[in-house]
Amino acid sequence: MIGLMIVTHETVGQANLQLIEHIFGSIPEKIAVVGVRSDDSVEQIHAEVVKNLSMLNYGSGVLILTDIFGATPCNLVRQLLRQDNIILLTGLNAPMLIKALQNFTKYDDVRQFADAVKTAAIAGIMTISNQDEL
Repeated sequence: MIGLMIVTHETVGQANLQLIEHIFGSIPEKIAVVGVRSDDSVEQIHAEVVKNLSMLNYGSGVLILTDIFGATPCNLVRQLLRQDNIILLTGLNAPMLIKALQNFTKYDDVRQFADAVKTAAIAGIMTISNQDEL
């Protein structure tokens, strides 16, 4: 099983969990959400992420999802990527989150899991106009 953590700006992660609860009826217990607020200290966020990493690493690694590459949540997590079995995936969207939550208990290779979640995230992005056939 892969550990799953969501690290986002403010309450973006919590809002995504509300979406998951709406879709699946409940929120899995074995995930963690960290909301980075503008008044949080770097030390405070680091401590929370490190605590969650130790709780979520079941031996197969942890996938961390962040909202925006290069933004504070992503940058804080990047500083903690010192182990081979911790992967950061940016650009959090609903298809990414759904794929991650449907499958985190089924994988034992965090890199393969991250690739599958990334593929779902990209596949969920569509360009639709009034000229497209539906």
